[in-house]
Amino acid sequence: MVRFSFRKGLRFLQGTKIWTLLKRTATSKLQFEHEDSGDIEVLTEQDVYRRWSDATWEVDETSLGPTKELIYLATPKDLRSLKSEQQTEVKRRLEYLNRAQKLMMEAPKGFVCDPERLTKAIQVIALEQGDLTPPNWSTFWRWWTAFRATRCFSKLVDRRCRNHFKTDPVQYSVFEEVVNEVFLNKQRMPGKAVTEGVADRFARMNRSLPPDQQLKPPSKSTIYRWLNSLHRAVVDRAREGGAHTERELRIVTGALKVKDILERWEIDHTPLDVLVVCRITRMVLGRPWLTLVIDRKSRMIMGFYISFHAPSAYSVLYALRMAIRPKDDLVASIKGIRNVWPARGLPGKIVVDNGMELHSNAVDLFALEAGIEIQYCPAAHPQLKGAVERIFRTLSQNLFHQMPGTVFNCVDERRDYPSEKAAALDIDTVTHVLVKWIVDVYHCTPHEGLQGKTPLFVWQELEGKRAFELPAYPKQLDLMVGQIADRTVFHYGVEYDHIRYNSHVLASLLERSRKKLKVLIRVYEHDVSFVDVLMPDTDEYIRVPANDQEYCEGLNRHSHLLVRRQVIKRFGDEWTQQQLREAKAEIQQMIADALRSHKTANRKKAAAFSMQDSDAATAARASEAMDQALQPLILEKAPPLPVLAQSTLLPKFNISTQSLEMA
Repeated sequence: MVRFSFRKGLRFLQGTKIWTLLKRTATSKLQFEHEDSGDIEVLTEQDVYRRWSDATWEVDETSLGPTKELIYLATPKDLRSLKSEQQTEVKRRLEYLNRAQKLMMEAPKGFVCDPERLTKAIQVIALEQGDLTPPNWSTFWRWWTAFRATRCFSKLVDRRCRNHFKTDPVQYSVFEEVVNEVFLNKQRMPGKAVTEGVADRFARMNRSLPPDQQLKPPSKSTIYRWLNSLHRAVVDRAREGGAHTERELRIVTGALKVKDILERWEIDHTPLDVLVVCRITRMVLGRPWLTLVIDRKSRMIMGFYISFHAPSAYSVLYALRMAIRPKDDLVASIKGIRNVWPARGLPGKIVVDNGMELHSNAVDLFALEAGIEIQYCPAAHPQLKGAVERIFRTLSQNLFHQMPGTVFNCVDERRDYPSEKAAALDIDTVTHVLVKWIVDVYHCTPHEGLQGKTPLFVWQELEGKRAFELPAYPKQLDLMVGQIADRTVFHYGVEYDHIRYNSHVLASLLERSRKKLKVLIRVYEHDVSFVDVLMPDTDEYIRVPANDQEYCEGLNRHSHLLVRRQVIKRFGDEWTQQQLREAKAEIQQMIADALRSHKTANRKKAAAFSMQDSDAATAARASEAMDQALQPLILEKAPPLPVLAQSTLLPKFNISTQSLEMA
């Protein structure tokens, strides 16, 4: 059987004319367009069915699409599904039918439509039942006509509308016009705007009418009742947008089936609901970003990365590096952790956002090299990685909202809580607290999505049934967070961002060939003092140090680029290495000053330039981090920073926090 339903693009043929369904209006009417003339006609479903049933309109089967054979089975409701008053009425009608049938079957003519006999039988039954309002004989026969073919109680259900509301066509047409103009737009005007618009429209119409022909506008309650009966999908799409409507009205017919651990990892980012302070100045830096990796099957948190930089491809790579590594040393380095964190291994698939910053060669090349499939989720579809979205709420409610300096979910929940005054945790402490909460709390708490089992139990239950794959060389995990570039080898080595790198092993390549030799290098964000060079003969990476170690020591790439911009701005292209080192000192002082700035935005940017992140926190051992987390620390006066000496070789730059903002 070929079936059709009302959806956009459905076409009806009227002789040689073609009518195409454009949309469903907010009042549940259907808008059709004539294919040739472009005429618009708005009809109710009943109007369309009427034209379809009398063959005035015929369905164009080519417009039905893949859903034309949609078939479903349905079970009618039983008597207990009705309301109590409906059940009582059905029983009353059945009693009349059964008793009347017995009374009239005794007569010679049998059970036939005889008004006189039916009236007498109804009176006898009403007297027996004590019914003061017996039905008329015609009503009784209508009951019998509907009931006798199927003998189904549903035919006796009273389906009459008892709200007594009658819709005035003039009032409703004006209401439709006002709704389309005022209500169905992105401004999301309230219902009051519709009532005012309808009243104004009627007032203007009545100005041109005589007193005896004045039109009565609908009441406010009627307008609000009409608003509540509008088609939800149409209203939400016009007011909230298509993405919001699809998310709210999405149909869930099943669950994602993941058979094993490491089969699917979900990755996402969120700003932490807690303010973080600087390690040195103890001044508030702001809310850092958290990138989290979770295993879908076991709900085990595999790894994370916290930084003040906006989410990027390298945030994903740093989080993946932690996720893949065994974490025994990390757990042992943090005081007070009682349980294990056995999560490790290479995944089969990672699911990430579809942002432009994540469509980079860095993530793609790592996935290609490691044999990992990448799935990019469409925008505004968080349900496609629901496990990691759900863990963010759990993290906020059970951990970050209980920390000093929390900002809660919104301003309304924060109320008078002094978030900035109470902030006391630096990024090292937040990182260590998060690790302890993951290992000792979350992994050991029964999970509803795991049928009451804990993530740790599910992981340990399944890990003995599979082999875990890790990179053969641990250094490969460090290489994965590096940026890849091609460079030519010269007598001074290779150059990247105007820093030269060389070693005896790298220089030996020049002895083997007269041709210019290009090599693949990896550079890193957190340190410019070295690069890793892929040797073409052995296909192995070697670490090559920078020629000017004095300048590169303790310098990350963000700060280096800022130093170069300031030097070029001051001296143009005629700058020396000594001037570059002096500029580095100036920039470091500028970052230190920015950490004391009165503006939180400046302090947060300074923290990003100084690479304050969880990667450094997990590498360093902080035994007292957990003790510090429980005691808010508010310094009345920050300790002074060491002042860097000014050199006479380079005039002092006029650098302020504005330079950091521009960077």
